[in-house]
Amino acid sequence: MAKKLNLDLLNKVWALAEQGTEGERDAARNRAEALVKPHGYTVADVPDLLLTEGYLDEEPAPSAGGFTFYDMSNPAHQRAYAEAERKKQAAWRMANRAKIDEVLARYGSEEAVFAYTAEEKAYDAAIKPFHKKGKAGQCDTWDGEHFSATAKVRAALATVKPWPDNIPDAIAEYEYWEKLYDDRNIADSNGQWDYLTQGGDFRHRALGDLINKELEARNLSDVIVRLRFQEASQGIYDDSASILRDLERLHEAENSQRLKSTSGDISPDRGSLAASVGKVGGAENRATSEAQNMGNPHVIDSPDMGNKTRPNSASSPPSNLDTATKRRAEVVRILQTAEGIRMPLRAVAQMVGVSPTTVGNIKRQMTRAG
Repeated sequence: MAKKLNLDLLNKVWALAEQGTEGERDAARNRAEALVKPHGYTVADVPDLLLTEGYLDEEPAPSAGGFTFYDMSNPAHQRAYAEAERKKQAAWRMANRAKIDEVLARYGSEEAVFAYTAEEKAYDAAIKPFHKKGKAGQCDTWDGEHFSATAKVRAALATVKPWPDNIPDAIAEYEYWEKLYDDRNIADSNGQWDYLTQGGDFRHRALGDLINKELEARNLSDVIVRLRFQEASQGIYDDSASILRDLERLHEAENSQRLKSTSGDISPDRGSLAASVGKVGGAENRATSEAQNMGNPHVIDSPDMGNKTRPNSASSPPSNLDTATKRRAEVVRILQTAEGIRMPLRAVAQMVGVSPTTVGNIKRQMTRAG
């Protein structure tokens, strides 16, 4: 670091530059310039330096909390900041030498790390028609934007490679750009500059928006991936509303599917109880009903089906209901009572020793008969 500017000497020299003879003035101005130039000043700055008694040459001092404020309009602060950054990078290099060596070995050289990739070149070429040079002190723009890709710029980028249509694919491509940026940052001793080309940067940022909020989550796994992405971004991507939309939509779809599945569990009516009223106990209809319900997991085994093995939860029917005709007649009797009408089909079936389907058929037949 350059030594602190000697203001006493500068004041004496500048006095000669202003009041000395013609030869002394020229020599004094040259001497003054030699004094201030190493500190980032010119001869024109000398009067202000002397007027402020060296304020512009004071080094920044850390605050009580340890934070150092740099006034970047002050050349002394600019030098101090640059020196502090050089020291930080040197310390980072020493602590991360293994990472730096790994990156350089993988690419082959430092130049190869920073060489534009084929993807970057292609994306830059695609957005070139939208480029507009910025005025003095202003950034260049692409379709009027510098940081975010507009719809037109996105469409141009898609001509090189279509945008992912699901969150996992978007994550995979996003991580490619993150890795490229990290490799260049490591090779640059954690300089943390903009290491991607403009086309690559537009692609990288747009992928982040797709993952954060634009793509619909297809399942709960996608929602988890999106939430982890938001958490890892440390506030850069934090659209919690997209998470809520995903969960509400998936919840609605799950409920809809559950209703469909429940409806599918109800066995369709596979024929009437009998060809006509009065043939409830017909042998032909009994055989048809038993054959239809055999093996149906939703029907309780009963003597009607020729299966003597019954679930433990099913109570044994009265012993006097020893024929199919008597059992069906008992079902009719129960269904004719006010209590029986309100009873579930399965409860009636367990009382009598028939299948719920049989009870349902009899109930429908009674309803049609009026």
